[in-house]
Amino acid sequence: MILSTPGYADHDDSGIDPDNRNQAVKGFSLTGNGTLAMNHGKAQLEKTVITTSWGGGDIEVYDGEYERNGWHGKTDCTDWNAFRTSCDIIRVRLNQSYSKTVSQWKSLGCHEFGHTGDIGHRNSSNDTDGNSCMRSDKWYLNYDSHDISAINESV
Repeated sequence: MILSTPGYADHDDSGIDPDNRNQAVKGFSLTGNGTLAMNHGKAQLEKTVITTSWGGGDIEVYDGEYERNGWHGKTDCTDWNAFRTSCDIIRVRLNQSYSKTVSQWKSLGCHEFGHTGDIGHRNSSNDTDGNSCMRSDKWYLNYDSHDISAINESV
């Protein structure tokens, strides 16, 4: 998965800073794969201090054919607060242009929802237990304890 800029060693604060710990999630005309990714990502975020609900307003999830442009998913802010210190509406886009297994769709959901919790990428040098879905070179399914701590400390 190639998404945004590489994360720092602790990978905190290299995602999108949500405006609060209560995030309402809504999918827009998602395919079955997009729904699978969204549901898994939402469930992973629930392992942190962030509480999620359905209905939208905070995390908007889309999927579509975004061409073979090098990324499987993207997360960005579409509505920053007045001081640009936190995001009111976070957009997650899941690229349907690449073929993925069920497991890879779940991993993608975990990864993109990690960015909504303000964490960035990990790599082999800072993923010491080798199992974080925030890796951009592997398809792991879950946050590890480091990811959960980083989200809990950043929001």
